[in-house]
Amino acid sequence: MNVAESRLQTVIRVKDFQVKKAQKELAQIKVQREEEQGTLDTLEETQSTAMSDAAREMKAKAVDVQTSRAFIQSLSRQIKQQEGKVEEIQGQEDDKRGELLEKTQSQQMLEKLDQKRKDEVEKEQEKKSQRMLDVLAQRMKSGF
Repeated sequence: MNVAESRLQTVIRVKDFQVKKAQKELAQIKVQREEEQGTLDTLEETQSTAMSDAAREMKAKAVDVQTSRAFIQSLSRQIKQQEGKVEEIQGQEDDKRGELLEKTQSQQMLEKLDQKRKDEVEKEQEKKSQRMLDVLAQRMKSGF
């Protein structure tokens, strides 16, 4: 049983390493998503400000209006691109979260299996000890 237990412990350590690695990757993805979301929020705020500034200036030169409009359109394109990045990272985060859940469940299953084996070995040793005590008790009885 010791050989099987040591192999199982090795597999459990590998699973533990995989879980920790997935946790680190998930944390990195979260940080990246938060940064990209911050960039998106900044772009949206800049666009909102530019639109309100453009609406306030009724008597503006045609060149200023065209420049303002081009700037707002550029911001709109950047916002769409940024939203795509945020969605992509969110998908990566969801995938990594699923992978982490799967790895954690696999590790827990192996730990339960290992504990079950340990319990079986312990019960077997208790049975052997009890048999030995029974044999000794019988010998002592018959010897006296």
